[in-house]
Amino acid sequence: MSEQAVPIDPHETLYLPMRRRFMSEYVQTPEGTNELRIYYGLKEISIEEADLHSFGENLLKQDQFMAAMATRWSNGEPYPWERIKELLEQLLAENILSREAPKLSQETDYHKMVMESEARRPAPTEVMWWNPDTEGVLQKLVGRPMEFGFLEAMLPVHRAAHAALDAEGRHIGENNVFPDSMRMRMETEWRMCPYPGSRFKDDALMNVTALKSMSKHWKPTLQALLILRDAFLKRYPLLPDGQWRIGDLHAFSCAVLALPSSLLLRGKDPIPNGTLDPVLSSVFRVTDGVRMVSIYLMFLPEQPMPYETPINPASLLHLTERDNHFLSTRGVCAGPPHMVDEFFATMLDGKPMAGEPLPEPSWLAEIPAAIDYGLRGLQLYSLQFTLWAHMCATYERIRDAVLQAEGPADSGWGRLRKRIEKDWKVILPTRQNTLVQREWAKARYVEMYDRAQRGLRGFSEAALQNISDVFSPPKDAVHAQTAGSLRTLFRERAPVPEGSRPELIDAVAEALADYLTIERSALGTLENVQREVNALLQRQHPDRHFTNMDLSIHHRLRFATIGVLPYLLDVFREELGVGIESHVEAVKITPETPRAAAA
Repeated sequence: MSEQAVPIDPHETLYLPMRRRFMSEYVQTPEGTNELRIYYGLKEISIEEADLHSFGENLLKQDQFMAAMATRWSNGEPYPWERIKELLEQLLAENILSREAPKLSQETDYHKMVMESEARRPAPTEVMWWNPDTEGVLQKLVGRPMEFGFLEAMLPVHRAAHAALDAEGRHIGENNVFPDSMRMRMETEWRMCPYPGSRFKDDALMNVTALKSMSKHWKPTLQALLILRDAFLKRYPLLPDGQWRIGDLHAFSCAVLALPSSLLLRGKDPIPNGTLDPVLSSVFRVTDGVRMVSIYLMFLPEQPMPYETPINPASLLHLTERDNHFLSTRGVCAGPPHMVDEFFATMLDGKPMAGEPLPEPSWLAEIPAAIDYGLRGLQLYSLQFTLWAHMCATYERIRDAVLQAEGPADSGWGRLRKRIEKDWKVILPTRQNTLVQREWAKARYVEMYDRAQRGLRGFSEAALQNISDVFSPPKDAVHAQTAGSLRTLFRERAPVPEGSRPELIDAVAEALADYLTIERSALGTLENVQREVNALLQRQHPDRHFTNMDLSIHHRLRFATIGVLPYLLDVFREELGVGIESHVEAVKITPETPRAAAA
């Protein structure tokens, strides 16, 4: 809490304008005592003193109260006024309490800012879609074409269908379309959220247009979810107590998303863009939220939830509220609490639908291939993001070397040092700067990659591939040649400052050569899994190797998004004029003009 207390009078009225946003839980501390935690949006109030727990519990029940009345919220003798006064002043300073009665409003300054930004955003006026013109779309977006047959090796499967339009003319990804540069402007009705919990009257509004569509298709959406659930559980049974493994819940979410995605992205008889059944776009949108929550929970080392961690509807709802997953920068979840509860019960517990059964959907026969597509997508995702963890570790190695000497800002060494520091600041919010986070993430990708293979039709134990082997390749002749070429170029273009140890630049070259060897191995495996995807979707596989330049398109598409990572090889191309292209079999190093020199 803020240390700046606001003077308060015992007779004045205080308000909790967002009381319905509060949620609370008791947590056992490492010392074995109970601590009351109250969550209010992104703020957390921790009450450790046991005798103040009743103060916290009573606070949650108030819309307004006279300040002195809070002394009576004790289970025993009234609290001393000075003690309560200090607590209330802290709550005022944090804008949790207010002296002003809440005002009724259906718009916020934040939403106005979002709408103004939306009006300025360069949005496409014509539909852009991957199938079949991936090359043309990427040429427009990043200035680099790439074949349709490499799409999923570059772009995670769970995002591949975002930009498609359904039969109602809405993007399947709604306002979350990735990449954002493919998102068209859509007429959308917005409203302040009235639901209790973390999103209550949030500054970001809720998308009522999407809610109306979801409500119209709600029953067939639940039917689709039950059908897909039954098919998935034949491959991945629940835990003995009937709960889900959190990793399997994430995989199931990806499999659900893969159904409309595969229908749109297959090579033979794809569903034309703009004609997808709104039931399938609805099941995509509502399930994608569970995917995001489950993957977030798996990747927090401070709250360990590895793949096998049990989860049920109640714990999923609690964690979603506690960690603010109903919120986003563009809007809050529009689903009313009763629909959220019904969706979680249907998805996790298989709650039967009420009323008369609906006709069978037309896509039943597509489910096995769709689940395989989702599982192959998980393999590709695990490979892509394990590689980024190794890339961040390489950033750290190079940073350790360049920080040991400081050269002139306009020198090659100076530019390299400055750029590495700039990129490091971009990496910090992702927490990939820490060994703990990287190792935890890599362990989760090992689990995901292994488990995904085991659910594929026709899987055999003999064919199981360990992702750890992909990322520990031997140093071959290509590595030796690459390291030698980099040493020569770096000594020429970024010599260490006078008086510093000459081997520092060689350490940079060796770190980069090691990464390129790992990257080549990953590129080869990505290419192999992509080949399986193309066979599954009856698409032509490109007649060339998948390259690091193809994969780096993902970084360019994520520019200015939350969690974006810089691409290491851009550093050397732009600052030192060392262009590096690679695929599974080779590395090509091309001397170019550094960006600084060109400017």
